Parts: sequence; structure tokens; C-alpha cells
Amino acid sequence: MGPTLADPHTRPLEAELAPRVEKQFSLDLSPSSSEEMQPVEPLLAMPAPRVETPDPVLPTLPRASATVRPEEAPQRAPLVITQPLAPAKPLGEVWPPTPQLKALVARVAVHPECEAWAARLDGALNKLEGLPLESNESGEILDELVVIHNDASTLAEQLGYSWKRTDMLQVGFALQRRLAIWRPLHACAQSVVGAKRPSLNPELMATPLAGVEQELRVGGQLLSWNDFLMLDHIRDAMSLGYPELERRKLARKVLQRMNSTELDEAQQKLLASAPFEPFQQELIEWAAEDVSLATALSQIERFESTLTSDDATRLADYCLSLHYSDNPEVVELADRINGHYRNANCRIAVTSSLLDALLPQMEPAEQDVDDHILGNRVLGRSRRETDLKLRLSPDPNQWRVQLDVIGVVDSNTSSSSGPVTVFNHGRSHYYASKQLVVNPLGFWVSPATASAQTSTGINGLRTDYDDVPLIGSIVRSVARNQSEAKQLEARHVVERKVEQNAIQQLDAGLNDKVDVWQDKLVSLAVDPLREMGLSPAVIDMNTTEDQLIGRFRIAGDMQLAAHTPRPVAFEDAALSLQLHESSLNNSVRQLKLAGRRYSLDEVVRKIESRLPPTEGALLDQLPEGVEVVFADENPIEIRIQDGKVEMSIAIAELTSGSRVYRNFRVFVSYAPQINGLRAELVREGTIKLDGSELGFGGQIALRGVFAKVFSKQRSLPIIPPQVADDKRLEQFELTQLALYDGWVALAISPKQAIAAETPEEPKVRIGHGAILQKILH
Repeated sequence: MGPTLADPHTRPLEAELAPRVEKQFSLDLSPSSSEEMQPVEPLLAMPAPRVETPDPVLPTLPRASATVRPEEAPQRAPLVITQPLAPAKPLGEVWPPTPQLKALVARVAVHPECEAWAARLDGALNKLEGLPLESNESGEILDELVVIHNDASTLAEQLGYSWKRTDMLQVGFALQRRLAIWRPLHACAQSVVGAKRPSLNPELMATPLAGVEQELRVGGQLLSWNDFLMLDHIRDAMSLGYPELERRKLARKVLQRMNSTELDEAQQKLLASAPFEPFQQELIEWAAEDVSLATALSQIERFESTLTSDDATRLADYCLSLHYSDNPEVVELADRINGHYRNANCRIAVTSSLLDALLPQMEPAEQDVDDHILGNRVLGRSRRETDLKLRLSPDPNQWRVQLDVIGVVDSNTSSSSGPVTVFNHGRSHYYASKQLVVNPLGFWVSPATASAQTSTGINGLRTDYDDVPLIGSIVRSVARNQSEAKQLEARHVVERKVEQNAIQQLDAGLNDKVDVWQDKLVSLAVDPLREMGLSPAVIDMNTTEDQLIGRFRIAGDMQLAAHTPRPVAFEDAALSLQLHESSLNNSVRQLKLAGRRYSLDEVVRKIESRLPPTEGALLDQLPEGVEVVFADENPIEIRIQDGKVEMSIAIAELTSGSRVYRNFRVFVSYAPQINGLRAELVREGTIKLDGSELGFGGQIALRGVFAKVFSKQRSLPIIPPQVADDKRLEQFELTQLALYDGWVALAISPKQAIAAETPEEPKVRIGHGAILQKILH
């Protein structure tokens, strides 16, 4: 297999660079009549898009002049989606309704400054709805929407820092991501012939499969590749007549393996050889599914309205089906959809000031000296004072950190040569540096370099003839002259020794730590995500003069990620993190709870395995003998909105003793609680139940059960206590904890930056669930 984080022994000698991703979210929205779609070679496996979409940044929250509570938060019109699209396929190849976009329009329409613009957009959307996808009239309306979109940015700038501006920017971004898909889809609809794929004949796989097996058999590799390529399963699918759905899933899995980024060069070369080409092409035929453009478009709008995991999976499936089209324009369209709806759902930025604070403080060290310089034995004591500094080296493709060691060595030594002993003092200033690079392939360190400058002096002399008149003074004079003549050469020797010592210490200390850091990253982050069935991916890593910035996607192969603009942090934030709710829902979905029966303690163990550890033994408090069957669709959904994290749990059946409760949903809400750097989520309000089959007694009994599962006494840490209590972070303060519009935004800043704020313009005010921040461009 190729070099991966999980296998540090396979790391190449030099770090490969990740593809560059531009920072600004910008699109070419020129009129579609002048746009020409370039032919693109179809890829054999998805799940990652060819070009990642840079994430849009949205200033989300206005300034506040005082601490606020939730009920005192600024009035913001609610987002009301009146009628989400039904999951059924559209009646024809026409433009579908856009209920979520219209709800965003309605929210800004209540502001007088936005009313006219909102009316223009609403009118254009009404005209577009129901028109044939390929019609010239719909192309003209799309051009009109481009103009309306461009006016949104101008209008937003005139609204100042307010919820109006936030809402206006959200509409603009929602329209922008649609136009990025709608316009090429319109061009695609005009050029794509609507013929369906011919009926699949599984027996056509026989010849390509035999060719692959023969090639592997000749090379003596059939046994090792048989399981990886699932050749026996493919043969069974032909002979046993697998259903179409199972055959499609099998083919997609094999194609993903054949195009894995973890294959080494020799493995890639083998799979690219001639016998494998017809095999891959036939797999594509198996993997493909007829999905119309209108079906994909309708599913986009349905997902935008519901945001459920099931609708996300359907959209990912439709997108993959389009990706296996034999038409390059359709493949390019699939990549566009994939790029916008599988965007980064986790972003982190760390400044050098925070990293500096985490560096260990080096205490002065004294040690004995026993060495040989210019053939003479040198004895004495030395004192070393060392200061560690960290610098960031700008790099657009990876994290690049330089560790500088600045030190001073003072020494008092003596050296003897024959009857003469010379007492010396010396001071060496040295500088050593070493670079650490982190990229998608792992951690990399450069050899350390060092330089030193030494000054020395003679404190005194002692000879065996000091008590002999005349001869003693002559011997001392000669000895001093000889010692001073050798001072320059001795300094060079000392400088080389100091440099070598600094290099050895820096290499040994940092190299060992890098291995530990990499192992911890793999064991604590990468491996657990992979065990969940998720595929953590690096979207972008880059280094500026003062920040390490990384954007990541936490999603399975058939899951979506972020598609909406993220909030921003303060300019003086030492650490900022933005996490989208899709990362949480993707993790929960991998529990595979849908339609399954569990005891209550089994469910709790499964959920807690996906959460940070908390205090208290929950299992000891749970009622015994309770079993649950989760609903077939969307058993657990997490939403981040209005300063809270809300969870809904759909249960088909709950059994407690002789009592059975069916078809209900549980709603629980968590609000942030902050104390210094400690931040945690605490259950807020009562647990709500919704189910037509629940009577009053059932409501009471079930609330008692779930009040123990979601106890107010058990909080969920946002910042782990061991981090919040780290004494090295005492100079920092939490300055942002915003939970709005699907995102958690967290930031900490130096305390001196907070102390510098004025009463008229505070940096942040944190209430119980409502956090307002200063808006930045």
C-alpha cells in the first residue's frame, strides 16, 4: 500500500505537496450563452471531487454592548420552509420548486431595505419553476438570476453589521451555489440526448473477468488480489443473478478500491495495465444507474429543505450515478454538485502565539565538562540557557513550522599540558533550527542545522615552576603566549562541538516527539473515524506568516458534508474552530441504528463511543429491561441553530416491561455553558415527545426514561477539561462560542486583547445560549 498516516514506515523521503486550493469563494457567473463546457475525461471512482470548492465565509453575528440571554437576543425572522419536496421523482424534465431558497427570500423580505430585491428574486424563481430544463426561456431567467445575485453583494454591504446583513449574505450564497450548478446543468440538458442505457447483460463480465484472473495468475498474484478486487463476489453476481441494487453496490465498492489513493506506484501500474481496462469499463456499466437531471435537481432541493441524513445519502447516490455517465458533460456536472455539497465541514486555524505558549520552558542546566581540545584534556563546569522559538514558514500546500533554539553556554574549565595548567572561561552563543512539515501524507522533519560563535579568555595560569624564581615567570610567559596563539583554533573547535551538540539534541528530541505526535493523531483521530466508516479527507492545508490553517471533510463515501457558509472568528483569535453539523450527523449515521432493536444500555454505549468522555456513570442510572427499535429513516438527527444543539430521536418501538410505546420522536436541546476556558453543553428545558399514539401516561413514563438518558447533571464538554485547565493557556480567554445556522464556531484569544476593548465596543458577550460577536469581513 502507499504511504499513509497509519503506516509511518512507508513514508517517502520527501513530502509530496497537496493540491493548492484558492481561498476566496468566487464563481464565474457570466451569461450562460457565452459559456462553453470543456470535455472532461470521466473518472472511474468518485468519492472525492476533482476540484475542491473553497468554502464561503459568512460574518454571522452582530456586535453586542452587554451580556444577553436567549430571550433578549436580537429579533431574527424565523426560517419557515412551507412545503419540502416529496421524495418521489419529478413528473418531467422541468425546473423544480425551491422551497428552502424561497424561505430565505421571505426572511429578508421583511426588511424594508431588502424588500424590492427579494421581490425580484422571488419573481424570477416563480418564472423558472416548471419550465423545461433545456428551454431557451429558462436560460434567459438564469441570466436574470445572475444579475440579481450580483446585486445581493452590493445591497449587503449597505446594511451594516446586523442580522439583516447576515440574512442577506446567506440568500446570496444560497443563490450562488445553485447558479454554479443550474447554469451548466441547463447547458447539459440542451446537449444531452435523453436515451436510456440499454439493459445490462451481466454475462458480458465473463470475458473481462477471465482476462484479469489470467493476468494475476501468470504474475503469481491471483491469491493476494482476489479478495481485494472481490473477484469471487463478482463471479457469484453473474451466476446467481444478484439483484440490480446489490450488483451496483458491489461494482462501486470494487471501483473505489481500484482507484484508492493508498495504492502504491506498482499497484497502480498493475491496475492500469491492458487486461484491467475492459474489466473496469464493465464495472462502470454495473455501477451506473439512470438518473435524470431533473431527479438530481429535485433531490438537491429536497436535501436543502430537510437536511436529513437519508436525503443526503440519496443525493450522494444520485451524484455518483451521474458520475458514471459516459457523457463528459454529465460527469463534470456531477463533480460540481459533489464539490459544493461535500465541502469542508471542519476548519481550524492556530496562530504561532498559541503554539509558542505550548512550547516547554527550558530551565538552565549545569553539567560537568570532560573533553579533549587540541589534544589536551579539558575539565570544568558549564551552564546552558536555552530559549525555544517557533516560526511559521508560509506554504500554500501544507503546514510548515520552524523550531528555533537560541542558547548560551558559559563554561569555566582548566586544561593541562605538561607542567602548565591554564584556567579558561568561555561563552558560546548558538542558534539551531529544524523544520516540521505536516501534509496529507504525514509528518516530516528536516535535518537540524546550527551555528555558533564563541569567545574565550584566560583566567589564569599555574605551572610546576611557579615557586622557582625567574624560571617560573619565564615559563608562565611562554605558556600564556602559546595559549593565546591557540585561542583562535580552540574557538573553532569549541564552536563545532557546540553546533554538533545542538544538532544532536534537536534531532533526537524533536524526531522522537514527531513519531509520538503522528502516532497520537492516527490513534486518537484518524483510526476512530475510519473505524466508524468515515473517510477523513484533507481539503486544504496552508501556512501563513502567523497561522496554520486546515480545512477537512469528515464524511463517508456516500455522505455529504458542509454546503453553507461558515462563520468567521476574530482577527486576534489565537485558535479558531468551525465545525458543521454534518460531521456529527455523519458520525451518528455510521452507528447504523435504523430499524434495529437494542437494549437501552447498548444504545447509550454506542452513542457515548462517538462523544468525548464525561463524568459520571450513566449506565448505573438507566432503568433495566428497556428495549428500543429505531425508525427506518433518520433515527437520530442533530441540528445546530439559534444558539443551541438540538437532537431528535425517532423510535419505532420502545418496550419497558409489559408496556410498549410505538412511533414517537424525542427532542432534546443543549445550550452552551462557559466558565473561563471551560465550555460545555448542558441540557436545557424539558424533554419533548411527539407521537400520536402516546397518551398522557405514556408521556409521563417516557419522559422519566429519557430524563435519565439525557440528564441535566451530565454535560458534554466542547473544550476538554484537560485543555481548559492547562496552565500554559492561562493567558488566553474564550472569546467566541456561536451555534447558528448549522455551525459551531469557537475561538480563544489572548487576554490582553480582551482587556484592551472599550465599554462602548466589547469584543464578545456570552449569554446562556445566545452568543453575539463582532462581525469581520
